[in-house]
Amino acid sequence: MKPNKLEILVGQGEETLQVQVPAVTKRAVHIRSAETGDPMRVLVLKALAAYGFPVPEQAITDRRKPQ
Repeated sequence: MKPNKLEILVGQGEETLQVQVPAVTKRAVHIRSAETGDPMRVLVLKALAAYGFPVPEQAITDRRKPQ
């Protein structure tokens, strides 16, 4: 049975995703992180969401700051 869109977006927990990127790209993300105060994780999730990948809104938060 194929999962519906809601099942894909909700309740899946979190997993690790490791990718190799050019050094200049990592530095640019690190610099943007320092400029905005957003963790690199948040920047990458926002970029994935902007590119059309399903990213639950509640996942795009800074887990270091109390809610």
